Amino acid sequence: MPKISQSTIDAVERVHTYDLATRMGHWAKTSAGSIQVGCPNPNHVERTPDTYIKKSTGVFMCYGGGGCGAKGKALQYYAWATWGSWDPRTHFVDAVIGICELMGIPIDYDGPSHDSPRKRTQPAMQPAAATKAVFENIPAQPAEVCDRAYRRFLELCPIYREHAQEWMTKRKYTKEQITAFGLRSIPATWQETKLIVEMMLKEGYSLERIPGFTQKLRKDGNPMNDKDWYWTINAYGKYFLPVRDDSGHIVRLRMATGQDKKKYTWFSSCPNVLPERNSAGQITELKVLDPSLDINANPYDMRRGGASSSHHINVVIPYQQLAHWEPGDEITDIFGFDSVVITEGEHKSFIAANILRKPVVGVPGVGNYRDVLPALKKWGVKKVVIAYDADAFVAKEKDGQKAKNAEVFKNLINFSKEILESDGIELVFWIWNIADGKGLDDVLLGGRLPIEVNPRTQARTPVAI
Repeated sequence: MPKISQSTIDAVERVHTYDLATRMGHWAKTSAGSIQVGCPNPNHVERTPDTYIKKSTGVFMCYGGGGCGAKGKALQYYAWATWGSWDPRTHFVDAVIGICELMGIPIDYDGPSHDSPRKRTQPAMQPAAATKAVFENIPAQPAEVCDRAYRRFLELCPIYREHAQEWMTKRKYTKEQITAFGLRSIPATWQETKLIVEMMLKEGYSLERIPGFTQKLRKDGNPMNDKDWYWTINAYGKYFLPVRDDSGHIVRLRMATGQDKKKYTWFSSCPNVLPERNSAGQITELKVLDPSLDINANPYDMRRGGASSSHHINVVIPYQQLAHWEPGDEITDIFGFDSVVITEGEHKSFIAANILRKPVVGVPGVGNYRDVLPALKKWGVKKVVIAYDADAFVAKEKDGQKAKNAEVFKNLINFSKEILESDGIELVFWIWNIADGKGLDDVLLGGRLPIEVNPRTQARTPVAI
């Protein structure tokens, strides 16, 4: 492997630890002179976050429980988050490459560069920030525009053997189902990403305000010159999962991260600067959207041109129909139904739709149900089935005491009330023995079926396909 150039290393060392932590999805809360975060060490379990990053220097240190030894700047933060330690002899090169991949820094080499590149390193994830820098809302492109860009992007993305094996063994997908669903691997290297993005631009696709695509400043570039900005993607993890609306448009992409704490996240690219232009179209000023960003000290941390993904429900039909669902065709025109199953997540939705042979709505987390009821009314649905994970209904051990999964249960109740208060829609729950599986997909793949419970009459009947 050729040696990484000093200019690339210098660019990595200019990355502020806070920006890296934010990009990795870690909890962060700003204060006067420092930023409070959870300890990046995955082996250090804290009751409350007790690690601090100095705003002026980017130096962080863990103080929780006397400290676990995690300290340093961005390189060390990445290493602690990824490997649970920092050894410069072992981790330096992989940490530099990993940060370049996350922050969109081009990797230059001294000497021949035709050797096989290293693959992207997957960082550890922590819960999303309770308090983050406030970004100005940049609206994404309409569904039709996003759909065209995402479909071509997915066509160009690879399918790695390890991911295909996971889909076909753990999820039990067939090749036809993988194709219909549109699963693709996240490009593992900077070189792969560069080729894909350049191909899309050459073919005339606009990436402006497509969530997940973003522009970064070239090395030694002038931020006031449009030619010194290049397009890339803000992605990490294992693979993409398409999210469709009820007209068959791929409106967003989810990413499987490969991490335990946050298994899925959105392909998103909220900009932190916004160019302001004169009547001739020339950049006159860069409006800073992220108050923590210092564009003079950290110009390569700037991002422009992208958009936030936000949350979207996923509308799924059996793969036989999904394979022929043309963008723009209303779901009610191609699939007749009067009942809908609602569950969590993309995999659960797709597996359930295939086995049950009916439409399924996947919500991205139990609290994100605001768009469901308007869709149900639009489709003229007569019956709604809520099939959330088994731990939404059963007690769990926590600190030696029995306690419900309070947040999930609260959102489940609120969502159920909205449906019950709607005229003409019957609500039922599907429940099952947690020993048969946590999620609806586990139960169905195990060859079992749930029990249907009517909350008004308390009647319980076996589900039949």
